[in-house]
Amino acid sequence: MLQHNSLLLGIDGGGTKTLALLSTADDPDQILATGSAGPSNQRAVGPLLAMQNLDQAVHSAFEIAGIPRCTAAAACLGLAGADRDSDRSVILQWAEEARLAHKVRVVNDAVPLLSAGSGTGIGVALIAGTGSLAWGCNSSGDSARAGGWGWLMGDEGSAWAIGSAVLKAVVFAADGRGPQTSLSPAVCEHLRISTAPELVARIYSAEIPRALIAELAPLAFTLAHANDTVAAAIVSTAGHELALMVRTVADRLQLPRQLPLAATGAVLIQQPALLQAIVRHLSNDFHYSPDVSVVRNAATGALRLAARLLQSS
Repeated sequence: MLQHNSLLLGIDGGGTKTLALLSTADDPDQILATGSAGPSNQRAVGPLLAMQNLDQAVHSAFEIAGIPRCTAAAACLGLAGADRDSDRSVILQWAEEARLAHKVRVVNDAVPLLSAGSGTGIGVALIAGTGSLAWGCNSSGDSARAGGWGWLMGDEGSAWAIGSAVLKAVVFAADGRGPQTSLSPAVCEHLRISTAPELVARIYSAEIPRALIAELAPLAFTLAHANDTVAAAIVSTAGHELALMVRTVADRLQLPRQLPLAATGAVLIQQPALLQAIVRHLSNDFHYSPDVSVVRNAATGALRLAARLLQSS
């Protein structure tokens, strides 16, 4: 019979969605259920909605598993926007009030990714989804990060950054400041407008402009594959920016040239061309030979960290 005091929770939350995995200490890799909800990056959606989505994801996991919700033995939450003590304190307060687990650890969303990817927790974790971030750890336990500054100051190589570059290419072409590109009719068709000048009303009147802009990112990859030079340049630039994040972290931690690299995020998972560009730039420009693991569910790494948290008691 399943003992509630052996339950583990692994949670992965970002700017688009939140996943909560439920397993047991006896076999953390055997997932009992997966619960999902909306974004839990409190920097993106605010603390109230972020905590509501965390609670919904956990509740859904218990419901799907057919287990009455209870206090788990241990939980690890890997969340975007959880790098600072002030951010973590909000999450820990919610976890205590929700009686989430007897032992709780809150880390940024790259930490479980590296655990899921390399297995050793050593190397660089790269996220490119709604936002972007590189985080790494070496054998001495030292860590470093690059990126993760948010869409106003960074998020290079993310869906938002690529979509923004697509929009700029279209308006530059419309002005005559830049070359003509197949992105122009593609963007108009995607946004259901007739001409580039209509972009102003379409973008600025959107309820969440950032999300609408991020939806344009796949157009860059489709048209780069069709040999549109402007789209190809956008993809290459995104790859270089992400490779630079990885190189910066690897250099600071003095990681080996045969570099363990764990990658996740919708853009990296859905667009192999971007990962190929990153590997190419790392190899050619920065002289690293990345050993890449694509992680489709970073919450599995959070489960492993929850199991280690329990074992440390």
